[in-house]
Amino acid sequence: MSLAAPMPRPPTPGYFASHWRSLDYFNLYRLTLAAALVFGAQMFYGDASLFRSDAAERFQIIAYGYLVAAALFILGVRARWPRFDVQLTIHIFADIVLVTLMMSTSERLAGMGLLLVISIASGGLVGRGRLTLLYAAVASIAVLLQHAVSILQGGQGTDSLLQIALLCMGYFAIGILAHALTQRALQSERLAQQQADELALLNRINALAIENSPDGLLAIRGDGVLRHASPRALSLLGVTAPIRPGLTRLDTCAPALAQLAQRVERGSTAVLDTPLARLRVRCIPLGIPDDSRVLVLEDQSQAEQAAQRLKLAALGRLTANIAHEIRNPLSAITQAAQLLQEDAQGPTQTRLVAIIENNARRLDRLVEEVLTLNRRDRLRPVRIDGAALGAMIDELRQTEEIPATAVIVEMAENVRFHFDADHLRQILWNLLRNAWRFSTRAAGSIRVSARTVGETLQLDIADDGPGVSPEQQGKLFEPFCTTDAQGTGLGLFLARELAEANRAALVYLPGAGGANFRLSLRQDT
Repeated sequence: MSLAAPMPRPPTPGYFASHWRSLDYFNLYRLTLAAALVFGAQMFYGDASLFRSDAAERFQIIAYGYLVAAALFILGVRARWPRFDVQLTIHIFADIVLVTLMMSTSERLAGMGLLLVISIASGGLVGRGRLTLLYAAVASIAVLLQHAVSILQGGQGTDSLLQIALLCMGYFAIGILAHALTQRALQSERLAQQQADELALLNRINALAIENSPDGLLAIRGDGVLRHASPRALSLLGVTAPIRPGLTRLDTCAPALAQLAQRVERGSTAVLDTPLARLRVRCIPLGIPDDSRVLVLEDQSQAEQAAQRLKLAALGRLTANIAHEIRNPLSAITQAAQLLQEDAQGPTQTRLVAIIENNARRLDRLVEEVLTLNRRDRLRPVRIDGAALGAMIDELRQTEEIPATAVIVEMAENVRFHFDADHLRQILWNLLRNAWRFSTRAAGSIRVSARTVGETLQLDIADDGPGVSPEQQGKLFEPFCTTDAQGTGLGLFLARELAEANRAALVYLPGAGGANFRLSLRQDT
């Protein structure tokens, strides 16, 4: 059986570690004084002019008792038990009792009452000052009683009462002064402790803010040595080696950033391309002699995503209202165009009615895409396997009147994943329609493949058309961006939004020989 470790004693409320240290120093003085008194008792043991009969032995016993008490007090101070104010009171009362007893052994030792001045003053300065006047009163009573007993025994005359009265007044004066000084010291110590607590809290808040900041923070000296590196900064830079603040140099863990930091001016910004992200670097000088500065690393992709979210929120509110307002008059226009088609006379009227119908269908498709975009967060995921995916692709092919020979489907047998069926149908419809529109429309112009890479399912839809120019690749997924006069510019944007809503990713794969889009999602095991 193992013995449980003793629980640490709780600190005394209102007292700090400095109080215990002061009490320890005060007791060290008492221990030194007791040792000196024991030494004096040995030296003057046979001096008849100093001690009366049997008084020398009694003084020696009291001095040894004082030394033992001071030694025992060390144990209480180190163990911090009993509590601080109790220990301090015991110490002062022991001083009063033992010094008074030693004074009673000889009339020539009446001056030892001055030793109590140090005890009273120390008790006031070491403690909180509340009991200082009590200590002065007890010391005065003890000295007066000792002197009264000495007068009754005939050892002293009444002419020494004035000296004793002045000594007692000195006790109270010292007590009042110690009390005032103690209160000021306590006020200063409380203020210092409060400021230390606030500083510790502020440091903790700063540490949490730095650790959870979306931007990376690096503090470097003028000579390139790292002072601090936040986890986000190391993640953005791809640094995996351990960093030792004050020793690691920036050029050893991030050479590109070190070169950029030498060129960038204080208070300005620069751009750094890393394998993981495109970073915007800001340099903020700290204004200290060693030319230290802080480098703020901002992920441009996050800024772009934030701007995109704001744009989407505004777009969603605007288009939702417009879509509902457009649909009713659009239905009336479509119905009127159908009636005109029935009564059309001549090719001119037929052509004009066809223009009305085509543009009405285009507006209706735009309204439907906008409404679908606003419903992207309403997920109803279902389990989809290879057979269901193949059937969905064949259904969309027939809807767009794409010949069966134009589409080649290559799919693994173990295709299984969860996805919102309506969202997946919308994504595939947009991709197949675009592929057919820009392809050569020959046999095998569209190739659909699904393969598993690790735990990821990669669904590729490629065509044999001219592809997307490098200038347009960066704008492919922006809303209302299209190269087709008949397009709405929302197809690819809507497809990517629906993919992200289902925790998937839709990207364009640049390469030779047409356009290739890849939908990456998590494969079910």
